[in-house]
Amino acid sequence: MNELYQQFENITLTGRLCYIFMCIEKYLVTLYPQKDWTPVAKRMWQWTNSEDLEIADDIYNQAIPECILEFDTYEETNSRAYDNNLKKEDYDEITACFEGITTGNSNDEICQILMIPSKFMSLCMYNSFFYVEKYTLEFLNCIIMILNRHSILLPDMTLISKFRFDRNHCHEIDKWGRCVNTEYLSIILK
Repeated sequence: MNELYQQFENITLTGRLCYIFMCIEKYLVTLYPQKDWTPVAKRMWQWTNSEDLEIADDIYNQAIPECILEFDTYEETNSRAYDNNLKKEDYDEITACFEGITTGNSNDEICQILMIPSKFMSLCMYNSFFYVEKYTLEFLNCIIMILNRHSILLPDMTLISKFRFDRNHCHEIDKWGRCVNTEYLSIILK
C-alpha cells in the first residue's frame, strides 16, 4: 500500500477516479471483449465533467448490475429503482451488457468492480480531501489487485500525470480536480 500511496500521493481525486475508470475498462474489454461496453463507459466518464455529483451518481447507477438488474422487468426497475427516469432503450442497452455475465449478485466480481466508483463518490461527496485520501487508495488497491489476479496489464500511470498537484501550494478544491472532460482517457469511447 505504501508503493501505491507514493504513486497516487499527488494525484487529484478526479485523477484517481479516472484511473479506476481506466482499470474498469481494461477489465471489461479483456474479460468480455464480445460485449459493447459503450453504455457503461458513457455513464462512468460523465462523472468527472459534472458539477452536480448527485446527478452524476444517479446516471452512473444505471450501469451498476445490482441496481439495474434488481427487478425482473423494465417497468418495475424504472419505477422502483430509477424514479421513472430510465429510458427503455437505455435499460435494454445496459442489461444486454450484463446478459450471461451476472444476474446482479453483489458477490459477482463484475458487480464489485462496477460498484467501486459509486463507493468512491459516495465517500468523496461530503468529506475533505484529507479524510478521503487514504480510502480512495483502498479502492485503487482493490481494483488493481483484481486486474493483477487476471494478469491484466494496468493502465499507464503517465496518462493521469496532468492530474498532479503540489501538496504544499494548493487549495483544497485543487486537490479534487473536478469538472474536466476526461473521456479522452477511455479506450471504449474512442
